[in-house]
Amino acid sequence: MLTGDKFALYQRFGGDLDARTRMALDTRALLSDEEWALIEELRMQIAVVRSGRASEAFAMTVRLRLDEIADADLRAALWGSALP
Repeated sequence: MLTGDKFALYQRFGGDLDARTRMALDTRALLSDEEWALIEELRMQIAVVRSGRASEAFAMTVRLRLDEIADADLRAALWGSALP
């Protein structure tokens, strides 16, 4: 499950996986590369939904997926910080 703490780690490096790899490789135990990529994917999908360019079906799929894999803290953080 993705958590607010994992998102905080993602944000600590500004979403830059290469920076995290160079500066703090040991954080992989806290947030895997796969989870990192999943956060990026969710952020992009949420940005599309928030832009108003997503179909209702796509928006519902994103919301359902987020409910399945993210805790409440992360859901709130992602909706508040999706890409501009």
